[in-house]
Amino acid sequence: MIFAGDFAQLPPIQGENASLYGQKIGEKSSSKRSQEQAMGKSLWHQVTTVVILRENMCQKQQSPEDSKLVTSMMDGKASVSDDNFRNVSVITSWNIHKDEANSLGSVRFANETGQTLTDFYSDDSLCKVPKQPTDDDSNERWDRHKLIHLKEITDEFQHMFWNQPPSSTDLKIPGKLSLCVGMPIMIRHNSATELGITKGQEDIIYAWQSSQGARGQHVLDTLFVLLLNPSLPVQFNGLPLNVVLLVPTKTRVSVNLPGNKCTVITREQVEVLPNFAMTDYASQGKTHAFNVVDLHNCKSHQSMYTCLSRSASAEGTLILQGLSKGMRQSITKGASGAL
Repeated sequence: MIFAGDFAQLPPIQGENASLYGQKIGEKSSSKRSQEQAMGKSLWHQVTTVVILRENMCQKQQSPEDSKLVTSMMDGKASVSDDNFRNVSVITSWNIHKDEANSLGSVRFANETGQTLTDFYSDDSLCKVPKQPTDDDSNERWDRHKLIHLKEITDEFQHMFWNQPPSSTDLKIPGKLSLCVGMPIMIRHNSATELGITKGQEDIIYAWQSSQGARGQHVLDTLFVLLLNPSLPVQFNGLPLNVVLLVPTKTRVSVNLPGNKCTVITREQVEVLPNFAMTDYASQGKTHAFNVVDLHNCKSHQSMYTCLSRSASAEGTLILQGLSKGMRQSITKGASGAL
């Protein structure tokens, strides 16, 4: 077996302790999760040969567009409003910043293309959550101390759920999608990996079919998207090349309530987001000819490395803000001892 990885990039969302190099894995075996972590680390320790790649292949992708940007910089005319940086997804660390950038970017894109955004709402319903976690719930994503069990989703709660940003749910599934044709989006669910319909795939909206939801709201039945740079061409009967269809999924999610509380509901929605911004986690594995990064709130040197290493060239990199004081200290204090 041959596999690749980059420990200089971000650890799992649960933090360093959940990573292969975590120092606390194996200390306890009282839960199913801790046992699975220990088995995973033991498999990792059976690796016999490690090859460290020193040459950054991303930097070999310089294109005529890069050269054009360099020329504009020499003339003193390069700015974030240049065509090269239009509709480029900004890499940031905080989900709430990503949500706001996506909201503003959607409005701007619709105005610039002479369109009107169409709102598509989720179908939300109550779901049962055991009062006590079971073995299968060892990886549950919500805090039971904050969990409230609703008897019904009133109109007041429903409108609050719809108007919350995607990051207010644990799985970042939006209650409301505001879309128009040609808008850049990102798929947030692995629907068909063999067809390139994978989480993190970047696309543009081609068309949609819609209907009426359980509360009379406008909902998506099918969203047609054009895959950008798929690994293999995809052809569906009756559709243009690389145009695929996405349908709503039913997923159990935790949504925020006032007073630092939450509740768990079943949300039916197409799992996509506008792609005017993405988090450092979502950017991993990507290469951008023109890379716009906001480093101000990077949490670690790994986060900063991940953001900047998405660039195909230094000339195609635009840094929006300087580093925060905490980030400057993080850079100079060295890597984690576990690394």
